[in-house]
Amino acid sequence: MRRHAERDANEDLTARGLEQCARARETLDFPYDAFVTGPAKRARLTMEALGGTATAVDPRIGPRPRRPFLEFEKRHRDLMARGMDAVTAWFAIPEAIAPLEEVGRTAAIAVTEIAAKLPKDGRALAVSHGGTIEPMAVVALGRPFGSLFGGAELANCEGVKAYVRDDSIVRVDIVRLPP
Repeated sequence: MRRHAERDANEDLTARGLEQCARARETLDFPYDAFVTGPAKRARLTMEALGGTATAVDPRIGPRPRRPFLEFEKRHRDLMARGMDAVTAWFAIPEAIAPLEEVGRTAAIAVTEIAAKLPKDGRALAVSHGGTIEPMAVVALGRPFGSLFGGAELANCEGVKAYVRDDSIVRVDIVRLPP
């Protein structure tokens, strides 16, 4: 599962976003048996730039919903103004942990259901969002954000490799892009 590339206000990928996709392509293990994106245009365009085709859309791996986090937005903005990235700031707000874990559970269910449809030893490539991928890994492994991600959100086109066995995510490898 990869985070979408940099995009502009119209959800189109920027030139830098296309460069991110080119770098990320080098870290992918084609062929894949399935391609899945969240519903946002930036996810679909990232998948196309990564070389994925015939993409299915699954809203459960889409952007983090805004509603459960509205009451924490001022604190979130303050943490970001002090230098934290967006996802790290959300995880730094204790009251935001429960809604983040719900986002993670929803995404983890989607991952296991996608895996269940694959052939034996099959693989899928998914494009999702920061703020969705990290909580999915936290919930799947039962480990704190900081211990998994080193206190830094996934950058554009970075992601995780989730390994599923018997309807459970049993391993998650963090995939960072080389500088």
